[in-house]
Amino acid sequence: MKRFLSLCLALCLMMTAFVISANAENVTLNFAIWDKNQQPGMEAIAAAYHEAHPEVTINVEVTPWTEYWTKLSAAAEGGALPDVFWMHSNQFYVYAGAGTLLDLSDLGIDYTPYPEGITQKYQFEGKQLAVPKDYDTIALAYNKELCDKAGLKYPDDTWTWDTLLENAQKLTDEANGIYGFGAPLSDQSGFLDFIYQNGGYELKDNKSGYDTPETREALQFYIDLATKYKVSPTPQSFSDISADDQFKSGKLAMLYVGTWMMSDYMAFDDIKDKFDLAVLPQGKVRATIYNGLGYSGAATTAHPEVVKDFIKFAGSEEANIIQAKYKAAIPAYAGTEKYFVENFPNINIGVYPEMISYGVPFPTSQKKGLWVDAEYENLGAVYTGEFTLDEACDRLHSIITETEEE
Repeated sequence: MKRFLSLCLALCLMMTAFVISANAENVTLNFAIWDKNQQPGMEAIAAAYHEAHPEVTINVEVTPWTEYWTKLSAAAEGGALPDVFWMHSNQFYVYAGAGTLLDLSDLGIDYTPYPEGITQKYQFEGKQLAVPKDYDTIALAYNKELCDKAGLKYPDDTWTWDTLLENAQKLTDEANGIYGFGAPLSDQSGFLDFIYQNGGYELKDNKSGYDTPETREALQFYIDLATKYKVSPTPQSFSDISADDQFKSGKLAMLYVGTWMMSDYMAFDDIKDKFDLAVLPQGKVRATIYNGLGYSGAATTAHPEVVKDFIKFAGSEEANIIQAKYKAAIPAYAGTEKYFVENFPNINIGVYPEMISYGVPFPTSQKKGLWVDAEYENLGAVYTGEFTLDEACDRLHSIITETEEE
């Protein structure tokens, strides 16, 4: 009996030594992101994890948005996805449906501190396939210098669509090439906000809202800003020079801007001291479209448990504070947004988290990727006169309905 117990003890010691040895093995993870402005924040999170786990090194790799998804798609097809990578709701179902994402359902995370709409966006067939990283809302940015020159009061929470239009008309200075407002053909920071403020919707329960009068009325107002009232450049202008660049150069007096642009704006000398923010003007209701990124892992990673542990840390309160202090984004973890706000004492950036109380989750579905290009093509055709708005909406309603029902 003693001999048997000694043998068992020896085996246990051997197993313990094996586990310690395995845990001490050096591991390098590749962590892919697309925003260079957030690179310092992500590297700080990686460094904090490495400090607690010296055997794990995490390399943050930045690929610009315009190339990110092409590169990620090619990597997925070749079975060589990065170990950890940012996920966007627009692309989530493509990767989730292909089975390329690591199942994170067993992390034991309490998701109540995160916006419910962000957590749900990254669920697929009963699995959690990304942990919320951040959230972003849309605010009204305005050029204080141009408002002062025109003798106008700054935007505030009393503004409506009518107020927006009236002030945009007063701020438009055709002789100097200045427009009162920028209305690019953009979804989250453009026409979707107007649609939901008017009681309409783009997509709800996988059903198109392009057949509703509320959606069409909002789109007509938005398109009229450029085509009828001439207070905004045309979409062609924005394809040549982005709306953000036009605002930063003083050619737009007002613009709907996402949280993610704030670090960029504050680093641009020509605008950083000249602009401020206000909540979005109200339509029939208050609304701002919010979205959020998630941390995903590759199903093919050679180190699934390490990847899971790092992602769990990246979603923690500690890591959310780190990304907030580095101005990376509004952190998803409730209560940590104050650290983000503190980084921007010269602008009213608190309007971003303030508006989450009436935020509308960015609409998406498993098949949205199959029809979203048609949305831009058909709405763009209204500006050129190829279609009337009703014709474009009829076409879109049919395309979305048929695609979602397939």
